[in-house]
Amino acid sequence: MTLQDLMMLYGVTLGKRRTAKQKYLFAQQLNESLPPLGWPVRVQQREGRFSKIENLIAGDLANAKVVIAVPFDTPAKALRPQKYYPFHPDKNVQQRGRDLALQCVLELLCFGAACLTFWSGRGTGAMLPRTLAALLLAGVGVWLLLPHASPCNFSRCSGAVATAVKLAEDLSGEENIAFAFCDHAVDNYDGFRLLAQEMPTAATVLLLDNLTSGPAVALAHGEYRKEAAEQLCSLLPEDKVYDRNYPEEQRQRNLLALFPRGMMLSCGRVEKGEFVVENTCCAQDHVLDLPRMERMERALADFAKQEANKKEN
Repeated sequence: MTLQDLMMLYGVTLGKRRTAKQKYLFAQQLNESLPPLGWPVRVQQREGRFSKIENLIAGDLANAKVVIAVPFDTPAKALRPQKYYPFHPDKNVQQRGRDLALQCVLELLCFGAACLTFWSGRGTGAMLPRTLAALLLAGVGVWLLLPHASPCNFSRCSGAVATAVKLAEDLSGEENIAFAFCDHAVDNYDGFRLLAQEMPTAATVLLLDNLTSGPAVALAHGEYRKEAAEQLCSLLPEDKVYDRNYPEEQRQRNLLALFPRGMMLSCGRVEKGEFVVENTCCAQDHVLDLPRMERMERALADFAKQEANKKEN
């Protein structure tokens, strides 16, 4: 399949992956498409008190020299388009906190207006229409209380999923490569933490984030992966890639803390010194720069082959 076809599949047909049923349909699709390419799929599972994490591992993770990891779940819909900071998770928590605060205010207004409308109509001839209006307002309040999946999720992270599946097609037969599709990984790092428990210590980890939108490309890594990052950047001569080499203390604040040999690729824009992805968790998250995405997929495939076939010293 072409990358465009895969974006239609994982960005539209299976574009919501938040509920148990939606995740099951996604897992079923991977189980149908990857094993014929030589990538047997297994579930890496951990059950908690309130949630169950089910990562999908394709290939031989224990002996892999290169692991390509992506989040596969999708976020909840926000009341307003959200900014997402790939390398600064604390700011993502602040964004979500502000949205939840706004949601609480609207819920209180709806329930308060419903009570006021109902009580003001008691004993009058307008009791029936006021009761109906109160029920409508209460219904809106209940709707706000319930979680809803974001309708469009190209940047978080359907583009990364489609790219990973395309890489699985192009890298078929490479025994030293594995793929990890991580659950509970778009809102927090729980799925990645579970993956890190089985990660080979010497494996190169390619973490794919937003690959669909934004004018700039950033590759984040620690000092240990400096030469490998330069090699990957050289495979993208048509794109301006921000090579972000994080010192150890800064690396500990983001996803790279879990993967010392990891490199994280994301698209977005630079705003006040931060790398930002705009218009996430909303219906506007459908922007796609397909030519650049295809270039990145080819570069990642070439880089993964080179890393997987390096001779051990």
